[in-house]
Amino acid sequence: MENPAWNKAYSQQRFDHVPWMFAHEATAQEKAGQLRHQRELRKAAAVEVGADCYLAPSASINGHAGAFFKMGTKGFVAAHAYITDHVHLGDNCSINPFATVRGKVTGGDGIRIGAYACLMGFNHGFADTTRPIYQQPHNSKGIVLGDDIWIGAHVSVLDGVKVGNHTILAAGAVVTKDVPDYAIVGGNPARVIRMRKRANSPGSLEEKLERFGQKVGDELDAVLKGYQLKSKSGAGVTYIDQAGGKKRVRPWCDATEVAAMFGRIAPGYTKAGWITRLREFQDHVTGVVPEHTPADAALNEAPPANPDDTRFYNTMAVSYALESLGSNLAHPVASAANITAPRLRKKLESLPWKDRAWHAGDWVDCYASSVLSDARHFDGHLPLKALFAWIDKKCDPMTGMWGPWSKESRWQHPVNGFYRLTRGTYAQYGLLLPYPEKAIDTILLHVKDHAFFNGKTDDACHVLDVVHPLWLCRKQTAHRRDEIEAWVLKRLPQVMAHWQHNRGFDFVVARHKTSLQGTEMWLSIVYLMADLLGKADALGYRPRGVHRTEVPGRGLVI
Repeated sequence: MENPAWNKAYSQQRFDHVPWMFAHEATAQEKAGQLRHQRELRKAAAVEVGADCYLAPSASINGHAGAFFKMGTKGFVAAHAYITDHVHLGDNCSINPFATVRGKVTGGDGIRIGAYACLMGFNHGFADTTRPIYQQPHNSKGIVLGDDIWIGAHVSVLDGVKVGNHTILAAGAVVTKDVPDYAIVGGNPARVIRMRKRANSPGSLEEKLERFGQKVGDELDAVLKGYQLKSKSGAGVTYIDQAGGKKRVRPWCDATEVAAMFGRIAPGYTKAGWITRLREFQDHVTGVVPEHTPADAALNEAPPANPDDTRFYNTMAVSYALESLGSNLAHPVASAANITAPRLRKKLESLPWKDRAWHAGDWVDCYASSVLSDARHFDGHLPLKALFAWIDKKCDPMTGMWGPWSKESRWQHPVNGFYRLTRGTYAQYGLLLPYPEKAIDTILLHVKDHAFFNGKTDDACHVLDVVHPLWLCRKQTAHRRDEIEAWVLKRLPQVMAHWQHNRGFDFVVARHKTSLQGTEMWLSIVYLMADLLGKADALGYRPRGVHRTEVPGRGLVI
């Protein structure tokens, strides 16, 4: 049956009000129509816009040669915005519905202009009292906007104002004076409410963290491109973990998440292209993601006879990477979702807790992460309550671990298993650890073991498997805080010093053979260490995906 007329009209104008959906949901016909609209605006008003932009047909954009609207890539102008004269903005900028931007306005990248905001880069002359104001000439000092600015709804910015980088102009503010970097301003006239970031003292740890974060951000594209291989077909690129590596799935996830730490998209694909590519890795029947990409699919192992033994790590990794892009897996992870509560308890009992606690924790991490995707996006009814009841009871009240000390691995397997288990469960679902103080005691015993922590052969797994558990335990208790901070203060500068120019981090600190996995893990370690000291904001980035610090599963265990 044909859609009603109002439905057609809605379809035609819906992107005007939600232009950020255009790249993902527009049909080929709608995208072609948008390009025609941009070409017409180029002819009529000298408009210049980069790739992946959307200009609402209902917006009024006026200009001419010498005074025209210009926008970089991946931006949008929403419904009924009013733009005239010399308005030049960079990449990833947006002008929301009913905003007005007129006169001379120049800005950098990452500027968000809220609905009904008004930026007026000119003024009326009114000095001559013998003439009506409307007959007096305009004057213009211009408005200058830095990078990474959030301009709230109904904000007014007057002519002559310079707005610094990383600033927030609160809703309704009337900005009449310059705004310093990192300031949050509000009111009429606007004043500084607080600073998002304080100036760091020369030589302080905060300054070192800031410089490190800036250096990594500056080198990020070069680092990521160093792990690319050009596709034989000439379409797109492939990511590998290190030189000569096989075409596995994980490097794609690491590249996505490293870029997302800095609010960017990894080079080689657009955001929509990345989402499409990552989703293609998933098997639509089982929901599982194989180890290798289709190019090296012959290297994949045959699936195990017992479905409960299916390894979910790549499934988990792809799910995290898609999450960092604001998306999710295309299909439920049936191999995990089909495990009933009785089967789950049986599987948990069979895991090698006594002698291989890391492997046991690995299975729990992968399972809990896979069913998180099902619970959030596919309305899955999963035995999460049974999972937490079992692991709560299994935890040793004397050590806080899920496995005992052994002569072979000492505390390595129990501590590393603690990390994997708790990352996928307590950290992701926002539940309290059973015995955090005892866990801290055990972890601090482990870090004194020079077989694993000597500053020369440390690898990212061993260090992350200590830092993340300490970070998680510290959310519940201040137990042995001074000792934890002393250990972190000693190790953090050493870790940052191992960054290699335009190459990233090695998985093993002193080997000087960089990898994408090592880069993602050590960057996350640096953040978690800094956060244990209360100084993570100085870095200017935060982990995304697999090591993100948010709690997406809060409220799902009922």
